[in-house]
Amino acid sequence: MAQLSTLGVIRAMSISELARASVPTWTPAPPVSESDLSALIQTVGIELPSDYLDFLRFSDGGFGSIPVDPWCFDSLWKASELVAFNRDYQIPIYCPGFFGIGSTGGGDMFAFDTRGQQAWPVVSIPCIGMEPAAALPVAPDFRSFVAMFGQKGDHDT
Repeated sequence: MAQLSTLGVIRAMSISELARASVPTWTPAPPVSESDLSALIQTVGIELPSDYLDFLRFSDGGFGSIPVDPWCFDSLWKASELVAFNRDYQIPIYCPGFFGIGSTGGGDMFAFDTRGQQAWPVVSIPCIGMEPAAALPVAPDFRSFVAMFGQKGDHDT
């Protein structure tokens, strides 16, 4: 029952409120500029989740930790870096159907699994040996991913 209550609170909060709740152990970046956000939306080639776009308006990237081993959550990439990082990591070639959004700090990246309908799950993909079969689930959607920011996992004790 407590889990249902927690999910209700997560769904009722705005994405910026959810991220602000993690500020003591998660470091937000300044908001994205509207010109960078417009450029991303025009260039990316997919319709990014509204929660993700709202998050960028609050924090264009950021860093901290999440409570899922083995990930320490290094950083989320800035809007101005997303297209270039996805191209440079060759995600469309080696991992079609995924869109990278950040780094775990340990040789993996966080990505949206765009192969289904939104809300897309957030997954972790190894940068070496990158392929769709190697994707590991992290959160069922971006909002749930943000709810994990700043929480401590076994690797933090």
